[in-house]
Amino acid sequence: MFSLRFFCLAILASCLSLGLFATDSHSASFLKRIETPPSDSNDAVISGYVKDSATGETLTGATVRVRSLGRGALTNSSGYYVLHLPSSKSLIVEFSSYGYSTFTTKITLNSGEERRLNVILAPSVVEGSEIMVETDRYKERQEPQVSRVKIRPADVKNLPKAGEADLFRILQLLPGVQTSSEISSGLYIRGGSPDQNLILLDGSVLYNPSHFFGFFSTFNPDAIKDVELIKGGFPVEYGGRLSAVLSVTNKDGDMNQTRGSLSIGAISSRASLETPVGNGAISLYGRRTYIDVILKATGLQASLTLPNYNFFDLNGKFTQVLGANDRIAITGYGGADNLDYSNDKAGSNIGVNWGNQAGAVQWTHILGPDLFTKIYATGSRYYTNLTAGEGSEGFTWKNNIQDLSLYGNLEYLFRDEHKLKFGFQGSAYHFQFKVQAGNNPPSANIDLTPLYGALYIQDEWKTSERTAITGGVRIDGINAKSQIGIDPRISARYILNEDITLKASVGIYHQYLKLASNPNLSFFDIWLPVDSTQNASKALQYVVGVSTIPFSGYTLDVEAYYKDMSNLVEIRPNIISGNKLSDIFFVGSGRAYGIEFFLQKQIGDITGWLGYTLAWTKRTFPEINNGEEYPPTYDRRNDIDVVLTYKLNNRWTIGSAFTYGTGQAYSQTVAEYRALEPDAEGSLVTVSGKRNALRLPPYNRMDLSATYSFSLFSDLRNAEFDIDIYNVYNHRNVWFRQVDASTNPATITDVKLLPILPTFSLSVNF
Repeated sequence: MFSLRFFCLAILASCLSLGLFATDSHSASFLKRIETPPSDSNDAVISGYVKDSATGETLTGATVRVRSLGRGALTNSSGYYVLHLPSSKSLIVEFSSYGYSTFTTKITLNSGEERRLNVILAPSVVEGSEIMVETDRYKERQEPQVSRVKIRPADVKNLPKAGEADLFRILQLLPGVQTSSEISSGLYIRGGSPDQNLILLDGSVLYNPSHFFGFFSTFNPDAIKDVELIKGGFPVEYGGRLSAVLSVTNKDGDMNQTRGSLSIGAISSRASLETPVGNGAISLYGRRTYIDVILKATGLQASLTLPNYNFFDLNGKFTQVLGANDRIAITGYGGADNLDYSNDKAGSNIGVNWGNQAGAVQWTHILGPDLFTKIYATGSRYYTNLTAGEGSEGFTWKNNIQDLSLYGNLEYLFRDEHKLKFGFQGSAYHFQFKVQAGNNPPSANIDLTPLYGALYIQDEWKTSERTAITGGVRIDGINAKSQIGIDPRISARYILNEDITLKASVGIYHQYLKLASNPNLSFFDIWLPVDSTQNASKALQYVVGVSTIPFSGYTLDVEAYYKDMSNLVEIRPNIISGNKLSDIFFVGSGRAYGIEFFLQKQIGDITGWLGYTLAWTKRTFPEINNGEEYPPTYDRRNDIDVVLTYKLNNRWTIGSAFTYGTGQAYSQTVAEYRALEPDAEGSLVTVSGKRNALRLPPYNRMDLSATYSFSLFSDLRNAEFDIDIYNVYNHRNVWFRQVDASTNPATITDVKLLPILPTFSLSVNF
């Protein structure tokens, strides 16, 4: 088992050695160019915000650089930067960001001067310019965080949509990210289950971000400003999860002019409005399906006895600049799915509704040029309600989680060598779960109100322009369990030469919330906190990687990982009652390891990526599979994704996505029998073979799209018509297999997923 831990590292070391020998002569001249001046020459400082000239939005991850000194900085999540510089020198400062024209200015600073320098960047329409490539390479070299992926809104917009552009469908095309099926929005990242991912919307936690039974996520593509996915080794400011972090930031709104959009598709429609208000802006976004409206209007719902179903979501954000040092943002989200099915002939009456509500108030304050604070309060609620039948014959299932949290974060940029972070989190939860048959007393009735708290400290230390080390510790716990989690984490990057950057991380992670779920019915998720009967889940992660520039305009990232997990849970079968975790869950352990290759092309008429993952995921539970190790259903040995976007001309853009993966593991039913009782027919008992010992056929699918831009009631090109073909070659992938043991021999039937599905949409901006 010890050798498996370093399996991926050995492969990666071989790749690195090739790069070392190939570029050794090139390294010396590069390292000489990036030598850093003595730190005692940094006696002045510039700081400020970098913004979009068209909308006034702040830009995350923009680059601020003084080439003559080989020194630079990146804007933080609020678009703020700090750069220490020598005084009494004429310096040219360069501001740049991907997709924007570079801005340069000449400055001379006095000794001890603290100059506020806010900059606006104009969006660029130049394709393939060298400065854009250089900016992206510089940013990648400076970033010490491993396994970090940035998604731009255009990445979501220009790819096949299957009726609706969706963030999760794009994320599922990244190496190391998988899903249980094409109709599931759950993200299985590097061997972790969906509950091990911390999903944030403007700082608020979302517990079940899915619509349409998992086919869509809750993120409206029109509202997205910035997306950051950290697939492993995430820093101490994030906690309470084992595997990954997905942070989505919505647009602040246009602070310069009123604008809006309307999109009509085959499945749903969207509308948005942004307008300046005071010294800021307000933005509103809405989306709703109209399948129910069409079925009712055509009479198909009544004639075919179809269920009445719809989903909607609303996003809103209000931002104000209160002065040179203060900004406030108030955000809100609400979304729900509603399904009603009535069949008088069959005597059936079923109602299901589930949804998320979230909100946040964020205040950012600049205490000094190198002291930046953010304090925010958030609220989040996820609920599921199921009713079947009425009165004494009825059945009710209710699940609800509420999360009220307060966060504080302080960034202290101590010269250029150290970036210190201090923070805290306090959360008050309310968990409710109730199952009741008819008028009988509830068979399950859980009502818990635990408190969670955390403190963390982190230092990002640039020992030189080539080397950066980020180390920190997070201490947290929940009052429902007398257990304190101490999570030390460290990551580092080393710039070998201008084409190769090495990265690595190791860390400990704790999770205090457990999830009971059905992967095929994600809206029946049941979240519960740890209690006195079970410990928090724990993971020890190792990541090592290399980022390279194999060709001009291309980047290649290779990462290997190993993850040990303990105190994992698996729901006990046939649970109808229980008041503590040990009644509901088995406890076991797991491990996951693999290697990922990610080749990207981000400029030019043809852009996209090729991703490949070779991975293993294992679980061990004493009560399952006779205590033998087994793969979970989402264990996929090989996963290949090819994503391409081709700008045919200034009107037509073609998009395509192809995915291939090893078939999912499943357990085969081998026998059925009836457990007879006196004077009774008895219940049917199913006997399964070895846990997940078999595999479904390999999964593969290709999607295509074409987008046409044109003018509609305007002199500007303000409209787009999209044609999408989902599963273009009509390959029906297998969802699961049913076994009918009543026949001789037994009959095995494949239940298949979606066929070819053409859709369209029309979008207009005004």
